[in-house]
Amino acid sequence: MILVGQFDSPFVRRVAIALHHYGIPFERRVLSVFKDFDAMLNVNPLGKVPSLVLDDDETLFDSRAIIDYLDGIADPALRLAPTEEPQRRQVLKIEVVGIGLAEKVYERGLEYSRRAPGSSDPDWRARLETQIRSACGWLENLTPSPWLFGETFTRADLAVAVAMQYLERVVPELDSSNAFPRLQAHRRHCEALAAFAAVQDSTDEARASGWRPEPPS
Repeated sequence: MILVGQFDSPFVRRVAIALHHYGIPFERRVLSVFKDFDAMLNVNPLGKVPSLVLDDDETLFDSRAIIDYLDGIADPALRLAPTEEPQRRQVLKIEVVGIGLAEKVYERGLEYSRRAPGSSDPDWRARLETQIRSACGWLENLTPSPWLFGETFTRADLAVAVAMQYLERVVPELDSSNAFPRLQAHRRHCEALAAFAAVQDSTDEARASGWRPEPPS
């Protein structure tokens, strides 16, 4: 299999971590949705990441769809979502909030790194920051101990931990470590897993594609 995308993307990293968790070997094609946009359109009609090229050359899109496929072919002992309701529904509900958090952090980062100086809308930034804090507050209230649902690592933990890593790097001024200590403790617990350690967030890849860190306010 070939995973397409950069490890500065939380969505690409989620898939890579899942592949390591399942023990599925893969290669990576490092393409940026910004500097390699034309090449990305040849892989994914939306020019988005991640994409996963299967052994038979079929290409899957979207991290949720990819992980759902991988969960279906994985060793049942390694699956990241329950098969029975309501447990499955609860895990997927938390996963949706975790992915949505990463999406809002991504949008917030674009307001600085991709807009011309002085063109960012402060009202839109404030709205995004409200959504980020709201999602973090909801997740913090789940009081992970150590997992967000049940007694094992699930897709919910994967989505939320990667989102919190991303939040810490892209919007450090929100001070998530102090504002949401239980979520950051949960993140560190996940980072101790071998699958997480194998897939490091890459600031170098981010900068190569044009991202720049926001200066302290």
